[in-house]
Amino acid sequence: MSRIIGQAKRKYKKTFVSEFGLFMFFCLILLPWQWQSAVSFGLGFLSAFLPFVVFVLMVFFRKQIYSNQMTMFYRGEAIKFALTIIFVILCFKLFILMNFIVFFIGYFVALILNNVLPLIWENKIKP
Repeated sequence: MSRIIGQAKRKYKKTFVSEFGLFMFFCLILLPWQWQSAVSFGLGFLSAFLPFVVFVLMVFFRKQIYSNQMTMFYRGEAIKFALTIIFVILCFKLFILMNFIVFFIGYFVALILNNVLPLIWENKIKP
């Protein structure tokens, strides 16, 4: 089981780095055209990416003290869901000039990358 957790840790470390790099790339491409769209995209992206990071850190990188591994998984999912709601509300309340379409494009791009990048790295990392 320890080897599987080690592989998952390596996979998610690469996922975090590559997803953050793509985030910076997308924001830098949007920034010269319109800074409001770049900020909206970035906030949407971070609203999906940061809760995902918290979830993975809780499930894979934290010492497991629960007798049932699924308890931590479900608790992590609940925290991820709550953080996503809090981030979206804060973004809409604090950034008045929000472009909602670009925000949700960034949000959905992050969701897609959260699911696709680990699969890509899973095929690259072999025991």
